[in-house]
Parts: sequence; C-alpha cells; structure tokens
Amino acid sequence: MSQIKRSQAGYSLAEMLVVVAIIGMLALVMVPNFMTFYQSNKMKSSMRNFTTDLRSARQLSISQGKQVLITYATGTTARSYDIWLGDKPFNSQNWAPQTGTNANPPRASKTLDNIVYFPAGATQTFTDFLNCSSGTNCTGSVANPATDGKIDVLFSPDGTAQLPTGLANGTITIKTDLNKLPKTSYTITISPSGRVLAQ
Repeated sequence: MSQIKRSQAGYSLAEMLVVVAIIGMLALVMVPNFMTFYQSNKMKSSMRNFTTDLRSARQLSISQGKQVLITYATGTTARSYDIWLGDKPFNSQNWAPQTGTNANPPRASKTLDNIVYFPAGATQTFTDFLNCSSGTNCTGSVANPATDGKIDVLFSPDGTAQLPTGLANGTITIKTDLNKLPKTSYTITISPSGRVLAQ
C-alpha cells in the first residue's frame, strides 16, 4: 500500500505578521481621525441643539403670548442654560421656570456637550439684566437691572428679541478647547426680529 501525501493549506507565520502589521498601521492612522470626527460632531450637535432651543423659546413666546427668557452663565465650565416663561407679553413680573429643579414638572437644565462651553468676554453681546438665582422667579428689568451673573436672552410674543442698546444684532458664542477640530467655535446671531442664525 502506498501512502498518499496530503498538503496542509494555511498561512505562514510571516504572512500573519505582515497582516497584523498592516492592521496596526491602519489603526494608528484611523483612530485619531475617528476621534477628531467624533468630537467635531459633538461640537456641531451642541450648536444645533442650542440653536434649536433658542428658536423653540421664540416659538413658545409667540404661541403663549408671553415673554420667554433663556439664561446661561459664561466661563470654561459653563455648559448649562435654563428657559423661563413670563406672565405678560411685556415687562413680566413673575417668571415660571421651564427647566431646572423648580420647573413644574421638574425638567433638567439644558446642557451643551462636555467638550463645549459658553466663553466669557466680548463674544457674548447679550447682557445680564434679570436675577433668576432664586430658581423660582426672576427680578429686575431692562430699565431696572438686577443681576445674577448669567446672560439673559429675552423673546417677546411678537417674535422680537431684546437686544443690548446700540447693537444691530446680538451674538452668543459656544467654544471648545480641542484645537484639533476643524472649527473650535460657533457664533449664533440673533436679529432684532428674533431670527436665529448659526455660523
């Protein structure tokens, strides 16, 4: 009886090492690019969500026939903002929180993503004229300001926005400190008519 030789098909060790090396090099190139893409999308998502909330606040003011206020702090850790509904079309005295622990029903404050914040400085042209630090009501007015360290964006039932004196448009900036992103800040412009535009 003669024995039949069988050849075993497979990969050699050298071929396996070449494949592993190629996968490793691709991972070195792709993972940082993926992280940049992922963080860039988080930045865009924060800008879109905040812009949508500004437009929703304006729409709420129109539909309810009352003033609506968005307040936010500035600084490298400032990411949250709250929405308040006034009791009148103009010169509201009583403000009902729509977000935050005192909202009824309770709703969390709105927040930007953890890599994005509202920077302090001249890029925030809206001012602080209401004090909402109690969490249940806001005091003060444009004529008689009462401050709480948070910037106030006010919409009226006719759709207009209360702009700082002497400015044709108001601007809000959101920013990230991740310098590898293609765009590290966005400016949201609000016109006197209440139109919200992100750039």
